[in-house]
Amino acid sequence: MNISLATDILKRRQEGCLLLPPGCCLEFTPHPVPRNRRRMCVPVGVVMEHRYAFWFWIRAKTEAQYKLRGSQRGKRRWRPPDLLTLDWHDDVGAPCDFIESELKRLNQRDENEVGFFCWAGLRSLNDGHIAPAMWLNAIGNVYAVTKQWDEPEENDCILTDRYGQEHAVTYLRSPEEFVDLWRESDRGDGLMWDIDLDYFTEADRASGQRCTPMLPDEEIAKALDPSQEWVREVLTNLRGVTIALEPEYTGGLSNSLHLFQQWEKAFFDVPLFDKQCEWKMFFE
Repeated sequence: MNISLATDILKRRQEGCLLLPPGCCLEFTPHPVPRNRRRMCVPVGVVMEHRYAFWFWIRAKTEAQYKLRGSQRGKRRWRPPDLLTLDWHDDVGAPCDFIESELKRLNQRDENEVGFFCWAGLRSLNDGHIAPAMWLNAIGNVYAVTKQWDEPEENDCILTDRYGQEHAVTYLRSPEEFVDLWRESDRGDGLMWDIDLDYFTEADRASGQRCTPMLPDEEIAKALDPSQEWVREVLTNLRGVTIALEPEYTGGLSNSLHLFQQWEKAFFDVPLFDKQCEWKMFFE
């Protein structure tokens, strides 16, 4: 790689407007709860490769800290939102998946630098991006609903961040288990909802298969039914959404887009990135 050229381009980008990371889209939506709409919106980030969700989590952290410093509540301790992630695979990662000295050097306020770090600094297999976000205290506790493990609770662990604070990682069989655990926890400031669309494929994988068939639309609609307690809890406390298309694990890009559409239909009357897009009225 021509490092000199790369450096010149990155310096030039710092002088210009925001450059979204490769394969990423960002939309700002009114909060799904009407009483919250005057004080907050919900950013929705759509990424091709899951590790780029890290960019949206760091961006949310720096924005929230900036607002906190500028408010009358500036002495309040920063509490990041917790993360609920739905994913066929376990993408949490571990301390061995990142280099602490690199994360310390990362300028989290420079969105272009964070985007470059997502591309070249995080695991290219897209399976270790949550742990470094915890280590930087961009997200609090993590609730991981996965299909990869037969006994997911055996993987529960604690990660200590750069400031000495502990973050609990809890593995779940289904999102219904999340509500009571979250309510009883020392929870963070709201929730980030992270979705890898391969979650909406079948659980059983045959030997040699890279992905499993998509779930029927009816089953996906039932899984995302907004009348469920866990869905309403998420929407009430929502701070942001990240959605990974990951076409290699859904059976192709057309499958990923179909699964995205099923999620979108469950929560919006007008598609995302349309100027009229708002969450459906689930709350009075």
